[in-house]
Amino acid sequence: MEKIDREDIAITSKHSNRSRKQIEYLLEQYVYAKPKDWKKFLDLFLLVLGIGFVVSGIIFFFAFNWAELNKFIKIGVILLLLIICITCSFQLKIKEIYKKMLITAAAMLVGVLFAVFGQIYQTGANAYDFFLAWTIFITIWVITTHFYPLWLIYMVLINTTIILFNDQVQNNFHSIALCTLLFFLNGIACTALLALTKYYKTDIPLWFRNTLVLTVTSIATVGISLSIFDSKLQQGLLLIIGTLAFYAYCMKYAQINKSTFFIGTIGFSLLIIFNSILIHIFNEDFIFFFISIFVIITVTALIKFLLNLQRKWTNEK
Repeated sequence: MEKIDREDIAITSKHSNRSRKQIEYLLEQYVYAKPKDWKKFLDLFLLVLGIGFVVSGIIFFFAFNWAELNKFIKIGVILLLLIICITCSFQLKIKEIYKKMLITAAAMLVGVLFAVFGQIYQTGANAYDFFLAWTIFITIWVITTHFYPLWLIYMVLINTTIILFNDQVQNNFHSIALCTLLFFLNGIACTALLALTKYYKTDIPLWFRNTLVLTVTSIATVGISLSIFDSKLQQGLLLIIGTLAFYAYCMKYAQINKSTFFIGTIGFSLLIIFNSILIHIFNEDFIFFFISIFVIITVTALIKFLLNLQRKWTNEK
């Protein structure tokens, strides 16, 4: 039998004469997590945690014993571990998820290798060079592996490279312009991800989708707030237009996919922006008292609205 998702069950519950018990049975059978699902989750979680501790241990090993180690030993140990991770991922007959985790560990070791190399030979490179090289050398792995934790690391590296390049080399971007650039970079990636889930039915983890949305809304909120406080709305006009378009798309996506996370994130972002406008307009001490009351009321109303909306969507299912 083909896999049945929550949306299919919701449609059949509306347009069929199935009883409530039958609907609950289908949900328990095909949607709700079972003990084996929790076991699989714990296995993956502990494995990821173990790999993270191993990589962290390697980093602290070099940091603690830096002066006593020969430069060839320093580079040789990392290269050996890198080769072991890559070889095991291609040669061992293990599950695909474990191979992807080994590739992720190898991608982290690439960063450690560049850091050790730069410290040994004192290359004098800027910090952005380090992150740029790290990003370039793991690009093939990111594309071919198609592992979302690795994609998240990759996005962090790209954003870090752009920020450090502006701080250390270019230094021409104002904070608002930098926020605009980062917003469109991450916003395009997030929009493409949401489009994939809609048109190609791609199985994308909720945590990755929500992390991207939270990142984009945070950048937009900071950028627009800066343009308000600095009285540079003209410089932030492109960011404001892009933010409105992105928020509209996310709200439409949230209604279709019944995601209260999107609505809550955008709601809090708009609340912060509106408070920034109030503070900038009045610029008096007394306004903070009224803003505090306003925040309490609006946050309470937003939470109540989200709870009612979630309850409504749950009953529809």
